[in-house]
Amino acid sequence: MTKSDVNNKSQRVGPPPIRYGINYVNPEEEDQMEIYGFKPDFFRTFITWIGIIMSCGLLRLVFHWKPHWMLSCTHVRCPLDCAKKVLLIDQFLQKFTEDIKNLSTNLLQYQYSQSTESLEVAANNSETTNSLVIPKPRGVFESTNSLTYFENKKVRYVWDSDERVFFKVRGLDSDIYCSYFYQQKGLTADEQETRRILYDENAIVVEIKTIFQILIQEVLEPFYIFQIFSLLVWGLDEYYYYAACIVIMSALSLTSSVIQTRRNQKQLRDTVQGMDTINVCRGNDIYEEIESSKLVPGDLIEVPAFGCIMQCDAVLLTGNVIVNESMLTGESVPVTKTPLPNTTTDELYDTKEHAKHTIFCGTKVIQTRYYNNAKVKAVIIRTAYQTAKGELIRSIMFPKPVDFKLNRHIHKFIGCLAVLSFIGFLYTVVLKTIRGVPWHKIVLKALDLITIVIPPALPAAMTIGVVFAQSRLRRSNIFCISPRSINISGCINCVCFDKTGTLTEDDLNFAEVVPVDIDKNKFDSAVDVLTDLDYGPLLVCLASCHSLTIIDDNIIGDTLDQKMFYATEWILEEPQVSDTTKYDLLAPTVVKPNNKELGPEVGILRQFPFSSSLQRMSVVTRMTNGTEFELYAKGSPEIISSLCDPNSLPEDFTDTLMEYTEKGFRVLALAYRPLPALTYPKLQRAGREDLEKNLQFLGLLIMGNMLKPETTPIIETLLSANIRTVMITGDNMLTALSVARECNMIQPYHKVVLLEPDSTGYLDNSDEMPTLVWKFANPVTKRRTSIVNFKLVEGQDNDRLHVAITGRTFKILRDHYPDLLNKVAIRGTVFSRMAPEQKQQLVELLQELGYIVGMCGDGANDMASLKQAHAGVSLSEAEASVASPFTSKTPDISCIPILIREGRASIVTSFGILKYMALYSLTQFFSVIILYTFYSNLTDKEFLYEDLFLITLFVTLFGRSEAFDQLNRKPPPSSLIGITPLSSIALQILLVAFIQVIAIVIVWQQYWYRPHVTSDPEDLASHDNYAIFASSVFQYITLSVVFSKGAPYRKPIYTNHLFTLALVLLTILTIYLVVYPTEWIAEFLELDIRYVPYNFRILMVLLAVAHFILAFFAESFIVDFLVFKKLRKWFPSLSPSESLYKEIDNETKHNTRWLPNPLAAYNKPHRRNGSTFSSSINQNAGSELLGKSSPPESGVWTQSQASSVSPIVLRGSNNNNDVHHKPIV
Repeated sequence: MTKSDVNNKSQRVGPPPIRYGINYVNPEEEDQMEIYGFKPDFFRTFITWIGIIMSCGLLRLVFHWKPHWMLSCTHVRCPLDCAKKVLLIDQFLQKFTEDIKNLSTNLLQYQYSQSTESLEVAANNSETTNSLVIPKPRGVFESTNSLTYFENKKVRYVWDSDERVFFKVRGLDSDIYCSYFYQQKGLTADEQETRRILYDENAIVVEIKTIFQILIQEVLEPFYIFQIFSLLVWGLDEYYYYAACIVIMSALSLTSSVIQTRRNQKQLRDTVQGMDTINVCRGNDIYEEIESSKLVPGDLIEVPAFGCIMQCDAVLLTGNVIVNESMLTGESVPVTKTPLPNTTTDELYDTKEHAKHTIFCGTKVIQTRYYNNAKVKAVIIRTAYQTAKGELIRSIMFPKPVDFKLNRHIHKFIGCLAVLSFIGFLYTVVLKTIRGVPWHKIVLKALDLITIVIPPALPAAMTIGVVFAQSRLRRSNIFCISPRSINISGCINCVCFDKTGTLTEDDLNFAEVVPVDIDKNKFDSAVDVLTDLDYGPLLVCLASCHSLTIIDDNIIGDTLDQKMFYATEWILEEPQVSDTTKYDLLAPTVVKPNNKELGPEVGILRQFPFSSSLQRMSVVTRMTNGTEFELYAKGSPEIISSLCDPNSLPEDFTDTLMEYTEKGFRVLALAYRPLPALTYPKLQRAGREDLEKNLQFLGLLIMGNMLKPETTPIIETLLSANIRTVMITGDNMLTALSVARECNMIQPYHKVVLLEPDSTGYLDNSDEMPTLVWKFANPVTKRRTSIVNFKLVEGQDNDRLHVAITGRTFKILRDHYPDLLNKVAIRGTVFSRMAPEQKQQLVELLQELGYIVGMCGDGANDMASLKQAHAGVSLSEAEASVASPFTSKTPDISCIPILIREGRASIVTSFGILKYMALYSLTQFFSVIILYTFYSNLTDKEFLYEDLFLITLFVTLFGRSEAFDQLNRKPPPSSLIGITPLSSIALQILLVAFIQVIAIVIVWQQYWYRPHVTSDPEDLASHDNYAIFASSVFQYITLSVVFSKGAPYRKPIYTNHLFTLALVLLTILTIYLVVYPTEWIAEFLELDIRYVPYNFRILMVLLAVAHFILAFFAESFIVDFLVFKKLRKWFPSLSPSESLYKEIDNETKHNTRWLPNPLAAYNKPHRRNGSTFSSSINQNAGSELLGKSSPPESGVWTQSQASSVSPIVLRGSNNNNDVHHKPIV
């Protein structure tokens, strides 16, 4: 990929851009795929099967690995409307071939006439229908005579003959008005059956393959096919001992793999499989009990009273439902679902916006509550794999491919070994042909050379480091469901954190309330004991504005609501009747003072639940002795203040709010509104937006949200290791900034810029092009009168610049300023008020800019970003942790450096094993090539000793070295094709070949040397054989030490006790075999040492020592010091090209000239600190100012300037007066 490709990629967020002339499914969505139609071709099919037969099935095996190759060989491209198969290519370049199926009304009639069960759907004959439907916009289902579709990753795509495209079959959650759900009166059995043909059964089916199927699938993998090939060659070559060992090892590996695969399939099936009976409405309030597998979108159902697991996604129409959504969100706190307001009928339904009115599949229904014995009704919108639970299971069954350089380079490296083996193959064929060796012997020896150069055990060896790392992570209470993510975690250079529950404590503690002094129009003194408050709207708001409920005599609900309510010392009561009938009464929930003389009790009549998009919640109440309703609201200060009567806001609102938020407190605003003219029927029909307006401001609720003790030292550890830390939170900006400073994510001497839309000229619903402004957001004193000076020129790290933005700004940047978005993503440290999908978008953007991103979170808002990150770590113990590769049972961020250290140790181990296996193969390759030249070879017993006793044992114990205790500032290399790893391999190859050649040359000089002349191809014992064996056998030991690196990523080699013990024992044994073997051992190994004096044998040991010294020097000094550390400084051109994020980071980290150009706004009025000013500086004067001094403390950028203004960096300025005095913001 060229640099321009990287730049183009970084400027988009989401799927690749649409290309002209290409057909797509799911265009401009996350799962966008190219689609191509194919139809069978007889001639191509005939030729292909001839090739399969002639290759004895080998070509068919290749097609098994690459199905799209067989599609191209047997089919021809054609338009989609006449295609029989389709080829799908996703954005990760994965290719899928799918069969197109056709259903027609005539076919259905025939099927039902032949069988009581349809071939497409399981249905009784009495319920059958011979009609078909196709979904259209706005929830319309249009009759059709035929249905053409295919399925991919459990998603069905249907052909639209009008649009001439395949489209994803969706439920009733897209392009549907809310009024549609209230119009649903239930489906007849025939209508339900018709839709079930379209949607299939409502079941999340996880296929459990038989042991034989799994075994065949495993055996047909390229790794095992090559092993079978190697076993055949070794068997024909009568190399039975090692072949038998490989058979045993492969059998154990296959058995383990089959058992683990089947266990995983069973666990996933047991987790997701469920079936229940449910009452479904057939119209006219007539209900029928059916199996949940028969449900379809559009069915009107009665939500079971309690204890059931929802088997579909449904929109609630009547009654309230208390559910536990921990399966999906990881949060075990019960959630109250309320009916979809009938005042929102003109709105389009949105799953996220209306989540509080949607019951999701997989959630447990704890209770249902309703009025006057009415049923709790809901309309099904999604079934099976379309549901929220189904999407989660699909993400587990079909995960996104992990694009890791090491994995790609391994394939290239094996390709290089294959080329080398082909050269050796040709050399062997030519050499032995010249010597007149029979052809079958030539083929056998040449093929044997291939099995030497490409070790069959390489894939298994590569997993050893990951297996040991996973075991150590488990000991640290970090559990992994995606072992392939462990190596990637070792390359993490950016970690994103949620705030609440991750960096800070889960529980919020009540701190105080700040009431309003109406007479002075200012805040009154803070109150930290709520019993000191007089009975009035503020106290009633604190006691009633929550979503708490009583289940099994326990108050259940959000932690913040609980803390707030407990602080009032009021009593929460619900009628002493069955939980499921509590809504038979007018006021199902009552709150009252502990002291009856304080005031009357209050009944909560209606509740508008908290919405992350609205950032508020409210309740409608009435006193037991009162006649008027009152609305109480609480939420973010920005939103609540915008809904209040401006005259009710105190003058010091902004100052007081900033004072608390900058100290890290969680601040909520409280407000109320009397509703004197509202009757109860009107109250039930009134919309939320009609009631939540013209509020009277009551005060601020201050909640303490303290940092976890482990947070600050862990953040400092990551920063000292040059790992970027980012906070992504839904909380207030100033609170987030305070937490970032408190945990040292932002150092005290760093500059912080707040980038936001110009509030004077841009509204969210305006078509006007947004204008961005920036200002410094720095710590302030209590009186807010300090002046802070900044010198905005190039500086060191103590001049580092941080950017903080809100979710609103992030949306504007994505929509209008993609170039600036890249720079903000690099410089951004605090992202506040971020919606869940924005968290995911930011993680994806960081990945596209070149970061290896880790994400740590604990709640539902983090689930999407945890799945998106290279290494997501969930701090939740709930089942939602299956959405992230890692789950930490220790509920703090101490797991992050542990994971990175283990990942680094694992990747270094993988590199070491890869290089060791490569050098082991090449060492044997050189040995065999040399001995082939002199009519000899290594004997089977010598091969056995090297392969089984040395290589297998070393590789098995290699990965037991534990991770180093500290994180180094430099991550380990993640690329095999780089100057460091290639120079290491090249130097060691040269040394190996040099030592073996030296051994041969030395033995030739000896007076007792006898050339090997024999006509028996099995007579291999010779002096050449002894010299090569004696020199090469020590090389395997040397290389295992050289490649088993310790600090700074793994502990020293001596801490790996078993590996060290094996080294010592095998070194002693090898010296014994080379210097003084007993006669029977020499005969067993076929060593010709009859005339070899001891001084030569000792010389071979000394040669091995010399090789060890040279190899260790080459690796530790030449490679690790000169090449890895110094050569890049001396020759920068040899360094790999910088990632895009590094280039942007260098441009932006010490200056603000890449921010919106302040001079563009100097000629128009600006609002600053509550007053309006205008600048008389003309453009020329502005240019002069830009060239001679620093930019002002704020600026404006329009879209036309976004692409034209480039960073300007002042270098070498010695003007000490080049500062800007800025009032604190």
